[in-house]
Amino acid sequence: MKMRRGGLRRLAASGIGFFLAAAWSPGAEPTPLPFTAGVMFDHMSRTVVWEGETETSRVAVNCVSLRAGFDLGRGVTLGLSAGLALSDFDALAFLDLPISLELGSSVLKGVALAAEIEAVLLDLGDFEIGAAGRVVSSFGLARTWTLEDFAVPGRAEGRTNWMEASAAPRLAYHLSGGFVPYLEVAARWFRVDVRMKETLEDLQDAEKKRIKGDFSLSASLGGDIRLSDRLVVRAKAGIVPHAGGAGVSASLGLLFAF
Repeated sequence: MKMRRGGLRRLAASGIGFFLAAAWSPGAEPTPLPFTAGVMFDHMSRTVVWEGETETSRVAVNCVSLRAGFDLGRGVTLGLSAGLALSDFDALAFLDLPISLELGSSVLKGVALAAEIEAVLLDLGDFEIGAAGRVVSSFGLARTWTLEDFAVPGRAEGRTNWMEASAAPRLAYHLSGGFVPYLEVAARWFRVDVRMKETLEDLQDAEKKRIKGDFSLSASLGGDIRLSDRLVVRAKAGIVPHAGGAGVSASLGLLFAF
C-alpha cells in the first residue's frame, strides 16, 4: 500500500490559457440560461497537518459529477451536483494498530454531494461585482485489503469522509462572444477524517486520522464559455497557498442548456 503523488497543476495552467484564448472569440450577446445540466470534473489538492502531528502532508481529491444549474432570477444561480470522489493521501500512516499500515497508492472512494450559489451584487456595465459560495461533502465507501504474510487470516478496512465550504467575492468582466471571465479570492474551510479498522483473527482495533478544520485562502480565474446557445464550457483554475507548499483547485465541465 504505497502512495502515488497525484496533482493536476498543468490543468490550472492550461485552464488559464483556455480562458485567454476564448476571450477573443467573436459572437452575439448570450441569452439567459434558465436551466443547465451536464458533467463536471473537479480536482483539489491541499497541504495539511493532521491532528496530533507536526509534519505537513498532502490530500488530493478528484471528483466526477453530474451537475444541474438553475437561474433563480435577479442575477442569482443555484447549482446542485452529485458524483464519485476519489481521495488520495500522501503517505498517511496508522501506527497505533496491531500491525502498522501506511495508506499508499490506494484511493478511497466516496459519494460526493455539492451545492453552490452565485449572485451578481453590482452591475457596472462591462464590470460585475458578485459573490459565490459552495459546500461539498464526500461520504466514504469502505475499501478492504487482505493482510498477507501472517499465520492467521487478517484484513484492513478504510474509509474517509470530508467536507469543504468556500465563500468568495468575485470580479467579472464582460467580453465579446458570450465569455465573462472572473477573478475571485475565496476563503476555504476543510475538514477530513480517515478511519482504518484492522482485524487479525480474534484481534481487532481501529484508528482515525482527522483534521477538524483547516482554513486557507485561494485565488482563482474562471468563466463560462458559451460555445453556442445551448452548449457551455465551465472552467476554473486556482492556487491554494500554504506554508508547506501550494495546493491547486481546478474544475472543467460541459453543460447543456434547456
